[in-house]
Amino acid sequence: MNKIFRKIRKNLTHINSIYITGRISFGNMIISINNAIIMCELIGCKKIIIQNNKRVYIKHKIFYPKYNITIGPKQLIKDNQHIFLNIWFLYFLKIKDLVDVNRFYIFKQEILNNLPKLIVDHDSLSIYIRSGDIFFRLYRAIYSYAQPPLCFYESILTKFKFKQVKIISVNKWNPVIPILLKKYTNIKFKKHSIKYDIAYLVNSFNIVSAKSSFIMSIIKLNDNLKFLWEYDFYKLSERYYHLHPSVYSFSYNYTIYKMDASLKYKAIMYPWIHSKKQRKMMIKEKCNNNFTIIKPRI
Repeated sequence: MNKIFRKIRKNLTHINSIYITGRISFGNMIISINNAIIMCELIGCKKIIIQNNKRVYIKHKIFYPKYNITIGPKQLIKDNQHIFLNIWFLYFLKIKDLVDVNRFYIFKQEILNNLPKLIVDHDSLSIYIRSGDIFFRLYRAIYSYAQPPLCFYESILTKFKFKQVKIISVNKWNPVIPILLKKYTNIKFKKHSIKYDIAYLVNSFNIVSAKSSFIMSIIKLNDNLKFLWEYDFYKLSERYYHLHPSVYSFSYNYTIYKMDASLKYKAIMYPWIHSKKQRKMMIKEKCNNNFTIIKPRI
């Protein structure tokens, strides 16, 4: 077992509960809960308290009988003997020996039950494009924020035909969005609430992903998914595998179309500082238009 986990078990066995606090994004909140369950399995704690449950849509207590763990929002679980943790980062660590494929399903259904019920057409394509904060201001260079180029989306729209195409994004700050909307008249974009966007994506059958813990968590909530397109940065470093679909070690029943990032693109896009050169590269990059097809595991 990893040394850090042995140290955690030795020093924290007196802790009764884990308190997940702070303004964590939806994707990182999902990862935090999963990691908190791992921590409780290791140190024997019995409660996971979620402070900002509005970001993860858990309204009720959830009981994990295998380890006698209760998960729920702060107002439903009272405990004075706990540690405060934002522990989404634990996916940087090698925890393959701790994987339990059933762990995620403990809280999956609770989240789905608290989302709007939407119907998405089988023949529509949902393109998730990360925008917002990473195209506004960064206080430091970050390796895991670089995003796919325009040609990635153009290759998909050229090779694969869909009746409807919808971009899901918080705004149009990502430079590829205005170009796609101008070039392809069948693409629709409308700003919705984050809750609507989550509900739409978890009910989509065809999804184009971006580099984000948000979309990777969405994919694990989605029982409809048949085809996923991804731009693969992940050969750069194993340190950032927490953003890759396979990190959850789940069986999947969808086909992945994977396009590899060029060495030149990765060299310019890492580390991400949303520089003028990087934004220009997102538009000017030429893709090879080849996709590696990864078949379902079940």
